Amino acid sequence: MNILGMGETELLVILVIMLIVLGPRGMAKWAYTLGQYTAKLRRMWAEAMTMLQKEFDEAGVGVQLPKEIPTRGQLNQQINKALSPVTRPLQDTLQEVNSEMKEIKAATTITDQNGSKPKSEVPSSGTPNDAGRFGTWSGQPEKDE
Repeated sequence: MNILGMGETELLVILVIMLIVLGPRGMAKWAYTLGQYTAKLRRMWAEAMTMLQKEFDEAGVGVQLPKEIPTRGQLNQQINKALSPVTRPLQDTLQEVNSEMKEIKAATTITDQNGSKPKSEVPSSGTPNDAGRFGTWSGQPEKDE
């Protein structure tokens, strides 16, 4: 959560300081006042959008304005929608490059005759009896009992 560029811990510290300085009654009073100003802001937004929408409709502009204050998510959606004609070709090109990179990577991967990737080879000590065996940690070949 990020409100006005502040994280959760900063907001918590500010609220604790306000509680210490103002006390519980002062906090309730400030919360009530903040609620009143929020309601006024919403009313002013609705009035301004109604007037602007009337003007746009009379001018014949096909723009629909939001009745309520938009959130950050709504603004991001509208910006992405407006920029999609510009960003769509870039995204298509990026997808093409990624698919070509996958094809090149698949074409350059070494495979054996069966079509599977070869396993890493285990070094042998050079004697025919030890071919394919791991041996012991000391490097001496294991003795068959």
